Amino acid sequence: MNRRTRASSAAVAVLVTASLLGGCAAPDLTGDVATRLQADVLAVSRASAGGNVPLARTALATLTRHVAAARRNGELSVERQDLIESSITEVSADLTALERQRAQAQAAEQARADEAAAAAAAAAAEEQAGPTPKDGPSPGKHRKHKD
Repeated sequence: MNRRTRASSAAVAVLVTASLLGGCAAPDLTGDVATRLQADVLAVSRASAGGNVPLARTALATLTRHVAAARRNGELSVERQDLIESSITEVSADLTALERQRAQAQAAEQARADEAAAAAAAAAAEEQAGPTPKDGPSPGKHRKHKD
């Protein structure tokens, strides 16, 4: 994972954590809910910082479910939910960008491997074929006929 992706992951984790912690004493977020959501955010940030996009997406889905459950149970205000979900959307976009970046890098690597294999196959075929007519006398030109 490159520095930009790590920095982006860290920034997103800070954003989501800040949205959770901002006004922790406020009645729109209970301590237990804050702890659970912070653990979810940590799971997302660790997975994305480690480059494990599938795990990061799974952790993000868990965070999303916990946010929705907290809102349904009256443990989270609509405003806080909107703020967290906005951050979740940003994280998801970052993960999508990372997936695209990896896919492009893999495609470029595969193209280089394919070119190298084609060049090696062409060289092997040329070597196996032996000299071409331009490299030596063509058959039949200087042949003596036996009568």
